[in-house]
Amino acid sequence: MTTSAPTRHTTRLPPVRIAITHPYSWPEVRRGAERIIVETSRALADRGHDVTVFTSGSSAGRVTEGGVLTVTYRRQFDDPFRHERWFGWRVLPDLVLHRYDAVHSMMPHDCCAAMAASRVRHHRTLYDEMGNPFGDKVRQRKDGRARQRVIAGVDVYACMSEFSRGLLRRDWHREGAIVPGGVATGEFQPLPRSDAPTILFSGAIDRPEKHVPLLLDAVALLAGERPDVRLQLSGPGDPSPLLAAAPAAARERTDVLGLGDADGQSARYATAWSTCLPTTTDSFGLVLLESLAAGTPIVVGNDGAPPALVQPGIGAACREMTADDLAAALATGLDLAADPETAARCRAVALEYDWDQAIAPILEGLYAGTERDQPAVGGDHAAR
Repeated sequence: MTTSAPTRHTTRLPPVRIAITHPYSWPEVRRGAERIIVETSRALADRGHDVTVFTSGSSAGRVTEGGVLTVTYRRQFDDPFRHERWFGWRVLPDLVLHRYDAVHSMMPHDCCAAMAASRVRHHRTLYDEMGNPFGDKVRQRKDGRARQRVIAGVDVYACMSEFSRGLLRRDWHREGAIVPGGVATGEFQPLPRSDAPTILFSGAIDRPEKHVPLLLDAVALLAGERPDVRLQLSGPGDPSPLLAAAPAAARERTDVLGLGDADGQSARYATAWSTCLPTTTDSFGLVLLESLAAGTPIVVGNDGAPPALVQPGIGAACREMTADDLAAALATGLDLAADPETAARCRAVALEYDWDQAIAPILEGLYAGTERDQPAVGGDHAAR
């Protein structure tokens, strides 16, 4: 399965005022959404727009850097639900007091605030769904009511992939826009690969949906054919229980890198032979794009959006989520890394998702309303 690259837009939007809201800030929180805010705001400011980011952290502040004004509120609650709900109330006055042409929100409570403020300021509202809008899961969430208000009322509901948008159609009967993840291609460059054939996992190591135990089993199987293979675990989470339960052949070939410095992640991708993300129900997979930008092929599971990023010559996807099938896909990834043409093929795909050239123009069209997203057309959320 392959995916089409983001549609390129040649018409630039005249400068507008954009607010981006998210209750968590980079680098205090290092996840995909926080990284997306950094790159989105930078790319939009580089294109001449007036961008303000409203966020929160351990201390309050206002700083302008690279043309982006970041307003940080001091976080009041440790509990995520209370914090996100508080942030929605906290950002509302600023969205009413100041005029913006569009408000781009990353979480449901701040999006509800943007929708409420739009009744006064008449700005366009965009919600950026980082996950998947599964109907049952949304209804069961603590913030489920806020999420359903967003689904029913936001001007643009943006999904990261066709997989995610398909769930929006199926479970909520509304159309959405696709705003895929992007990559700052200039920050990633191919480097000489490590001497040993090295597989990199980058993500939350102890999250069940990441399937690190399956990856360890697959590495143990692969070691029978490639005894020099190494596995690197990069990211947050304690891998000790997973390693203790893993086969000895995997434990002795695994290096735990930890979270590491954000600026050093590009070298981890570039020196690896492949990046493996054997997840299920992922809405996209930013680490895969970053790996491709570094010239490193990718290996993925058979579920969610990641398989759509795999094209011939740049990676492999499992047929089934079994250790045998994942080991076979990992072997393919190592073979691709040995091909001197692979790095260029990987870079070519990543360039199609460049923040400046591909993603920012998509957002401009959605902010302006030239790229259409259809409102709710029925379903059980319409009456909520």
